[in-house]
Amino acid sequence: MASLPGYNVLREQDRSHMLEKIGVDSIDQLIDFIPANLRLQQPLDLPVAMSEWQLKSHLTELASQNESADSHVCFLGGGVYDHHIPAVVDTIASRGEFLTAYTPYQPEISQGLLRVLSDFQLVVGRLFDVPVVNCSVYDGATALAESAWMAISASGENRLIVSDTIWPEHLEVLHLYMANRDVEIEMISHDESAGTCDLASLESALQQPAAAVIAQSPNCFGILEDVKTLVQKAHQKDCLAVIGCYPTSLGIIEAPGTHGADIVYAEGQSLGLPLAAGGPYMGMIGTREALIDFLPGRLVGETKDIKGEPALALIKQEREQHVRRHKATSHICSNQALMALRTLVYLSLMGESGLRRVATLSAQKAHYLCAELEKVAGISKSYQGAFFNEFCIDVPVNASKLIEKLRQQGFHAGIECSSHDNSQDRLLIAVTETKSLDTLNHFIQVFTQSLKKLS
Repeated sequence: MASLPGYNVLREQDRSHMLEKIGVDSIDQLIDFIPANLRLQQPLDLPVAMSEWQLKSHLTELASQNESADSHVCFLGGGVYDHHIPAVVDTIASRGEFLTAYTPYQPEISQGLLRVLSDFQLVVGRLFDVPVVNCSVYDGATALAESAWMAISASGENRLIVSDTIWPEHLEVLHLYMANRDVEIEMISHDESAGTCDLASLESALQQPAAAVIAQSPNCFGILEDVKTLVQKAHQKDCLAVIGCYPTSLGIIEAPGTHGADIVYAEGQSLGLPLAAGGPYMGMIGTREALIDFLPGRLVGETKDIKGEPALALIKQEREQHVRRHKATSHICSNQALMALRTLVYLSLMGESGLRRVATLSAQKAHYLCAELEKVAGISKSYQGAFFNEFCIDVPVNASKLIEKLRQQGFHAGIECSSHDNSQDRLLIAVTETKSLDTLNHFIQVFTQSLKKLS
């Protein structure tokens, strides 16, 4: 067989030596058991091998054809958002001590990483207003599913009451988690006018025993749910209240824990994690102390070393890879330690005032854009409930065509969001602190022009 071109580092004498050692005369002899009609009879039709600099140039050219939140003005949301990430987050997270560190199994030799995770638990606990936070899970969707299983395990009930205003992708993961676990999931419809969980439907569902009421605020329409009322109604029927949140919004909105939520979960992407095609992201779960035994993943706590000096250790780690695997609270609780570090650096840098500023700017700019778009002929707000930085509008044209038209002019305008009965085209638009007034006004102008051309 002829020598292979490209990046194969073996010389012909290396190949011959290897064949001699295993007792064959040629590579063809290694595959002679494969029928001849199934073997490739000619070289693969591959381009000629490139030098390193040629390859880099070629890949750069290919990558330039991609579109991203950097190439276009981004109004995409749907659970992940285009927030500014200070440069120091990348700088610290890229240090070799953190970038190459694996989740600690021998905590006594991982004090630095354990300190990071301990501080992460502390700051997220303050953000959620709950006393206990785990060291993160895979993403927001798995955080929802793990929180739901916590409620099932803690209550002994196998029924969940779930608002249909939770992100659709998260609901898919929830249903997948509960498949074959003998868990009943009753979906609660939303109020078509307000865009929030329908309280009459919730009260009806609560007539039967359930493990938990699960809702999300802001919800999938960007609308703020009445978390206090949802929690109260759940507790009146001895149900746990599981509330999902958008962490950045907690800069100006009361945390679910403040209203007595038993379990709080979230996608942590908005806190220092860049937008990506599915990850890596990070899920966060917080709870009250009475439910700590059912919390998935790991907890870092304070202890003493053999010399009696203060030290950190993994004080809870009932997961599938450990000795107590038969008592594992979860079998899919990947620890996103590096992403947790990014979140810790981001929150430490921003502080309470910085996070409040980011949340305030995002909300103000979103409300400005919504009000201006409502002035455009044919545009109306889909729901009347209060929103944070994301809102739905009804458009008089095909939403997907409008999105494509605006994409061609440098805008990722939003996410197509059809009405419940598919009778109305809608856009879900998110605004963050990164959008200037000039950018918003330019978008309004281009949006209006595009709408006229499609009408």
